[in-house]
Amino acid sequence: MAIMEDDTREFCTAQMVKLETLPKARFEKNRRELEFYETHFSNTVGCEPLSEDLGIEADEVAARYGLAGPDALQIAAAIRQGAVEFYTSEKPGKPMFRVRELKIVSLHSL
Repeated sequence: MAIMEDDTREFCTAQMVKLETLPKARFEKNRRELEFYETHFSNTVGCEPLSEDLGIEADEVAARYGLAGPDALQIAAAIRQGAVEFYTSEKPGKPMFRVRELKIVSLHSL
């Protein structure tokens, strides 16, 4: 939480992230989780939409680093928005940690 509460940081997101988080919280009627996500997303400086261009860039990133499709979409979205750091719940050692365009930070290492 300290990262998210740091006033010196700006956050960007992607439509893919919203698709991975919001529907389940809505379906399960998890009000607290939904409010958390909605508050975070309302405070982001950008949200990369799913698009053909994003798909092309994600394909290139996936091929370069051996990423799975969803990870490639999220990494490409972060790169397109000029992100410097990418926070993930993945454990270190996963293919996304090969990416050189961003600093990949595992929440497990904090």
